[in-house]
Amino acid sequence: MGIVLFYIKKIIGYMLMPIPLTLVAMCLAFLLMKKWPKIARFFLLCGILMLGLTSWNPVANTLIATVEHDFPVFDTKQPVDVVIVLGSGHKDLSNTPTIMALGNSALFRLEEGLRILKANPNAQLFVSGYSGEMTEPHAEVMRRAAIELGIQPDRIKAFPLAKDTEEEANMMKPYLEEKRAALVTEASHLKRASIFFEKAGVNIIPAPAMYLGSEKSDWQIDATANYKSQRAFYEWLGRTWQWIKG
Repeated sequence: MGIVLFYIKKIIGYMLMPIPLTLVAMCLAFLLMKKWPKIARFFLLCGILMLGLTSWNPVANTLIATVEHDFPVFDTKQPVDVVIVLGSGHKDLSNTPTIMALGNSALFRLEEGLRILKANPNAQLFVSGYSGEMTEPHAEVMRRAAIELGIQPDRIKAFPLAKDTEEEANMMKPYLEEKRAALVTEASHLKRASIFFEKAGVNIIPAPAMYLGSEKSDWQIDATANYKSQRAFYEWLGRTWQWIKG
């Protein structure tokens, strides 16, 4: 039942993103056009506004700013025993260096994790993430990428079964007793991730790895802006679900 609820949660979350919501509004407008034209025009207008505003950089930067500035950049003068790099995503690629298979978020997370690890030569690196639709777990891909970038294999511990942040926190907890840990993930995801680790009884130091927003916005409408809005929507939904669960 747990895995069913996990996928239901994912599907509902994806459907409530800006582009799917736009498509739903436009499909409703098409279906209602003959019978209720006024209602159809309303849904069509909603769809156009949703797509246009969430793809416009000034709006997108304003939205993503609401979830990206909870914590400052990690100060490497703070000593840690463990650097936790939370799972993200990768592609199935053959005959390439592993680092090329990592998605943008994973690259930024790993880079920040290694920056902190370099300042703490005795610290361990924890990587996580399940396989999803890929052929191998994300944690294993991250582990190999870290080794390619010069980290000794015996300094890395992988958690390849964790499907989400809550499971990552619970699985890592036994290995983090009385240890200082830096928690690395996207700036927009960090507050929600920190709450999961705190609920699990793990003391962490937040380490934001990737900022999507910009303090200065151009006036373009593009896919990059829509992705910023999508990340903001995703975190609002995630934090709401976390609050509902208590």
